[in-house]
Amino acid sequence: MARPKSPLVWILLAVGGACAFCCTGTLGLMALGLFAGDSDTPGAPGAVNRAHGGRPGEPGGFAFDAPQGWKTQADGRFILEWTDRGDTLGVEALRLPALPGLDDAEARLAKVWQERIGADWNRVPQNPLVMRRFMSNGARAFFTAAEVRAKNNDRSFRVSLYLVEAGDRLEPLVFIQSFMTPGGLGEALSASFSWNTSYARVEEALKGVRGSPVGLPLVDDTEVVGHFVYGTSSTAQWVNAYTGGTTMTAVSYSIDYTFGANHAFQYKYGGASGQVGAMRFGSEDDRGTWSVKHDVLTLTGAKRTRRYLLIGAARSPEGKRTLYLMSDNGGWSLAPGAIGQDGQLYVEVD
Repeated sequence: MARPKSPLVWILLAVGGACAFCCTGTLGLMALGLFAGDSDTPGAPGAVNRAHGGRPGEPGGFAFDAPQGWKTQADGRFILEWTDRGDTLGVEALRLPALPGLDDAEARLAKVWQERIGADWNRVPQNPLVMRRFMSNGARAFFTAAEVRAKNNDRSFRVSLYLVEAGDRLEPLVFIQSFMTPGGLGEALSASFSWNTSYARVEEALKGVRGSPVGLPLVDDTEVVGHFVYGTSSTAQWVNAYTGGTTMTAVSYSIDYTFGANHAFQYKYGGASGQVGAMRFGSEDDRGTWSVKHDVLTLTGAKRTRRYLLIGAARSPEGKRTLYLMSDNGGWSLAPGAIGQDGQLYVEVD
């Protein structure tokens, strides 16, 4: 049986913010009004690649070079706005004061998220999913994002919060994506479809972010070792416009991984799809060895090789370990829609 195609199983949390300086005209960021100045000599620039040769503990500081075309405000914010088919899209970048120390970055990101983002916006998720990535010179960053509403006019925005490792501290960086359509008709729905478009400008700006130390693993081997399970299901109801008859289809599957400390793995898959009452079932298993290089988890099995982009290993609100993996479908992207389509959150089994 063909394996059921994965539905949209995780929509990347997105947050919205507003800027008193943006010509889109929205709520000013009251609690985000404190900015850190340049704090250290910038780290040596370098391209992001999967064979980065940095050294653990390499000295250096934090730097953010906004791309050409962004406007710099007197308080240190960077703003970019443009018109797309009559709609106005915008991205804003700003820094918050540095946090001393590098330990417990995921919990500290959640705390900053709750205290700073949560204080200014409505509909802010209180338990954000913390992800990880490398910056332009190979330094690590912890980040999360969500869509929220402005308190003064209920407009939708998407905000991402990053904590970049820099020397002996964490440097917070915030990106705010905005959307405005003439007349405001259907703006909330249209805004949700715009995040992938404006996220391309966020990714361009992230190329100018550098930190230190570099060369550290995105996920330690010890974080991978364990028994993890991912599962998802979705249903759809269909109505015959002529007869009024209804049918229901469903897709449901689970993936079970056991990663050993000796770098051996076991894989089990079970799924079902089709019309309810006449579902087709299938299963698969494999075993082999696993390895992590830079930000890629490679599983070399007896039947086939699988590759995942590692984008997180945070603990769930219940305290369980997780692995957040993005399946390899011919290329990886951290755009909201891509993570929603290909991101899989594996939770540790007791």
